[in-house]
Amino acid sequence: MTDSPPNILITGAAGGLGSALAVNCAGQGARVLLVDNDLRGLDRVCDAVEATGGPAPGFCELDLAAAGPAEMDELVAALQEAYGPLDALVHCAAHFEALQPLEQLGGDVWLRTFQVNLNAAWLLSMTCQPSLKLSPCATIVFVLDDPQRSQSAYWGAYGISKGALRALVGMLAEEIQSSDCRIFGVDPGPMKTRLRARAYMAENPADIPGPDAAARHITRLVLGQGDSGDIFQGLGES
Repeated sequence: MTDSPPNILITGAAGGLGSALAVNCAGQGARVLLVDNDLRGLDRVCDAVEATGGPAPGFCELDLAAAGPAEMDELVAALQEAYGPLDALVHCAAHFEALQPLEQLGGDVWLRTFQVNLNAAWLLSMTCQPSLKLSPCATIVFVLDDPQRSQSAYWGAYGISKGALRALVGMLAEEIQSSDCRIFGVDPGPMKTRLRARAYMAENPADIPGPDAAARHITRLVLGQGDSGDIFQGLGES
């Protein structure tokens, strides 16, 4: 048994769900390690985390769209050297441009969306495996989206990549079920975030719940609750 706080790595940490999750985890005594390409946003989240009185956060400015195996190796090695082995990884990072027909979707948008939403999530998960195996209760959480909505017309690369991510969750959970690492997929349902605002521009943000309910749920998962392979959908304001 160790007195060290659990280390929770969160991508997309400057976004709505990522920042709420960081504050919730820190409030429960975890050390959060924050990754995002928005340095100003990371500074803001670090201030909010420190205000909880929890362990001092770590952070790294990194554009997942441009991160390959070497960058992932460097990130995980640096974090483990500074803070010790990882206990959990939560993929909150997501990329969405706009609702548009597939025939109008630029190739650069397609590639960037798949890189952030799918490729980086897989690559970082695999890179973290040796570190996570040192934890007695390792956890990986993938943030999903409602397939009935996001895989319909005009959702483009975002919807397709999120569908593939859902398949990755199920496959990975089956393949490592004999290990101590638990795999979860979480579809938080509608949340008031910048990503949602780009898809629902006519929507009144005041009518949409914030990300706090989903953040609390994910916090419980990374701190030891739930059975590997579970996919949680439509958390609402529970």
